[in-house]
This record gives sequence, C-alpha cells and structure tokens, in this order.
Amino acid sequence: MALFDEWYHKGHQIVHEVMNELNLEDENKAFRLLKAVLQTLRDRLSVSEGKDFASQLPMVLKAVWCDGWDPTKVPDKSIKHKRDFLERLINHPGLKKSADISNLEEAEKVTVGVFRV
Repeated sequence: MALFDEWYHKGHQIVHEVMNELNLEDENKAFRLLKAVLQTLRDRLSVSEGKDFASQLPMVLKAVWCDGWDPTKVPDKSIKHKRDFLERLINHPGLKKSADISNLEEAEKVTVGVFRV
C-alpha cells in the first residue's frame, strides 16, 4: 500500500505544481489540462518516442499518458505545426469546451505551463 500512496502523493504534487504554474484554483481543471497536454503530445509522437517520453514520467502520469492510447494510430501526422497542436489541445475530449481553454493564446499558455512543470 505504501507504493500506491507514494504514487498518489506524487500525482497530487504535480497537479498542484500545474495549478501554481497556471495560477489556477481548481484542482480538477489543472488535472484536465495536464492530461490534455500530455495526451495531445503523445498522439503526435511515434510509438518509440512516446515510450521514451513516458519512461521519464512518474507512475501516475504514465497512467494518464496511456489512458485511451492507441499505438496503431500514432503519430498523428495532421499535427504538423504549433497551431495544429494547439487546436487539437483546445478540442481534447477531456476538456470542458470554452471553460478550460477558450483560444489559441490560452492553449499556448497552458502548454508552456504544463511543459515547465
């Protein structure tokens, strides 16, 4: 049970770091944004790149990374430019439309913030 508690606390810590970085008060929103950025990145990387990236993540974020992942559909070649990535992020199915990210500028701010954490 101690290992599970460690994973839980590490995940909680990361979500709070995202909250601080993005100046948020809503833990659930911070988690949704973190998940959306990671999964949008995941879908753009090849399977090999994705596995390499995920290997560096704490266990709890590995679970977020893998949630809904279909390695037969990556990399998503429609994401060629920063704008493509940001548009995909805005439309991530785990986000609350308009409430979480309402425009490209905000999507970039969120992406940079999550990458900083």
